Amino acid sequence: MILPLLLFLMSASSAQTQRIPNLQRQDLWGQEEKNAFLKHLKSNQIIPPSGQVKEIGPPPKETYAIRKARYITLAAASDSLFTVDEDGRIHDESTSVGPKLLLGGHLFSWIRFYTGVQYNRFKQRKFSGATAFIDHYQAPAGLELALIPLGTPHTRYIILRAGAAAHFFSSEDDKSEFRTPLLGRRGTWNLGLGYEWQIPNTGWRIHLAAEGYRAFNRKGSQRFLGGGGTLGVVRTF
Repeated sequence: MILPLLLFLMSASSAQTQRIPNLQRQDLWGQEEKNAFLKHLKSNQIIPPSGQVKEIGPPPKETYAIRKARYITLAAASDSLFTVDEDGRIHDESTSVGPKLLLGGHLFSWIRFYTGVQYNRFKQRKFSGATAFIDHYQAPAGLELALIPLGTPHTRYIILRAGAAAHFFSSEDDKSEFRTPLLGRRGTWNLGLGYEWQIPNTGWRIHLAAEGYRAFNRKGSQRFLGGGGTLGVVRTF
């Protein structure tokens, strides 16, 4: 009989708003046992708060600025340059190799921007038959898609580039000494196709690319086109 009574009283004490039972008619326990049991019930009761309680809202959420990756490319770039005369004939001027530096970053996960500078020095023949050296500076800028081929790891990218470039040609010789003079400033459209392979567990990538350019159509200006390949390394940060 004692056990069922204990279970009943224990279950009653589990309610949050329980009432203290009246044990006056409980003859099986002594006064000391009744006091101990009532003390146990009172210790498990939820004490309502007193005074004015203000509602406490959730803690403020911490905001983190998402930093998009940047990269720098250092490569050796070849440049084959061709001029177009008044009759539309294309003349192969020269092929040279020079340094190329690009800085870029991610606009979105697979769309990037780039800008930089490239230098090449090539030879051009004058009316006299002598050869002159021409300094050729390029300042390309544009957008590129970094696509991951299907079935390949996420450390390999196919790069599709489209942009424009400012070209500056300079020489110690006068412009009038050349049949197809290139001295001065010109602009071109640029297109490129590349491939990048990330070295495992590092921020370094191997970079390969083939790029071409064509001068803007501008009346009275020397037409030219060119292209070449680049091989270098990319560092992300």
